[in-house]
Amino acid sequence: MTSKQLTLIQPEDHFGSALKEIEQTEKMCGMLMKTAHYQKMGQEGIFAIVSKAKSLGINPLEALNGGLYFVQGKVGMSSEMMACLIRQAGHSITKDAKSNNSQVILHGKRADNGDTWTIVFSMEDAKRAGIAKMMYDKYPGVMLYNRAMSMLARQLFPDVIKGAGYTHDELREIARGKDEAPRFETKPEELQMSDAKVEEEKLISSEQYDELAALLEKCSPDCQQAINDWLVSKQMNSLQNLPLKMYESVKGKLTKNSVEYQQSVTLIEEIAVEA
Repeated sequence: MTSKQLTLIQPEDHFGSALKEIEQTEKMCGMLMKTAHYQKMGQEGIFAIVSKAKSLGINPLEALNGGLYFVQGKVGMSSEMMACLIRQAGHSITKDAKSNNSQVILHGKRADNGDTWTIVFSMEDAKRAGIAKMMYDKYPGVMLYNRAMSMLARQLFPDVIKGAGYTHDELREIARGKDEAPRFETKPEELQMSDAKVEEEKLISSEQYDELAALLEKCSPDCQQAINDWLVSKQMNSLQNLPLKMYESVKGKLTKNSVEYQQSVTLIEEIAVEA
């Protein structure tokens, strides 16, 4: 025997610790459900995201506000968070100089055993997968990068992402199936826009656009994505092309969401401080 004595952790200690962790998470979920923003996410979604964040060592605030997603029982992760966790673990990701708006090439290398992997995702791959929609026309480089990153993370760094290897868009596609028309997984009621055809008419002024853009920056990630999806579906490309008759309605929706979202951010910051 050495002078150091080992302390064995009994099974009941593990159980007690896990139970305490669950109780703390449930308490946090209850507090977050008091805000309108997180009510839309649902207690199940909040619990799943917070629990996964703890297992990954991610700040719950970062996880709940865009780092992690919950879609029909499955937790996913943003490509930015994947890259962050992979690099924090000491591994490397390199974007090939040949990457452009037609293809993205990522090289990954593990720090522990030197294993390497290269992922190439092109616009042709997107077309074959049936995902080369208008979003790829608008932000091709970004969308191709997101797909390449999630594929690289799943194939070379599964121990880092721990089962959360799909982006929000990928989870939504999985949930709705390949043949279903694109839609929001949980589209907030207040973000539902009229499906009436946008006709050529007087558009909002530059001052009105600046006002809406400033409001949108303060809205939740889901709201920003919903607005973007709606604009794309109407082939407006930008809020600058918003018909003047819709200005007050959109402004009201953005104002409501931005207030609720900022309140939720303040609340979760307070919870994080208390924890």
